[in-house]
Amino acid sequence: MTRLIVLPTPGVNPSTSPSANLPQVSTVHLDHAVRDVQGCDFTDPTTLLCSSDDPAGTLFGMTKPLLRIDLSAEPGDSADVNGHVTAVRQLPLRSSCQGSFEAEGIDYDRRTGTLRVIVVSPGFCVLTDSKTYRFTR
Repeated sequence: MTRLIVLPTPGVNPSTSPSANLPQVSTVHLDHAVRDVQGCDFTDPTTLLCSSDDPAGTLFGMTKPLLRIDLSAEPGDSADVNGHVTAVRQLPLRSSCQGSFEAEGIDYDRRTGTLRVIVVSPGFCVLTDSKTYRFTR
């Protein structure tokens, strides 16, 4: 995919009601294709961090990359913005089981500067050693 759609967050954005019909805030046109993005969170008004469940690794030379997207402007008012995509690193893939991992959601806490990413372990280890990784600056 070469674009992301930005929607408001009900509960966080006071101008948005928690309805099933969220208005589109903006479209981010990416300068590099991405695959299987599971979630993104803003670290500041013009920077996104995204978890990708990309199993092929052909786009950035690694599977399951953590992506950084630097925006040309703050999204809003239905204005489109451009995004420069960089693969920061591969998400940790550690388990006592062999098989395919699954990168899941992402959350950035601006107050503490902590990034959390969930990586689900393969096979039956999904029940025993799936992890939430925490990264700090």
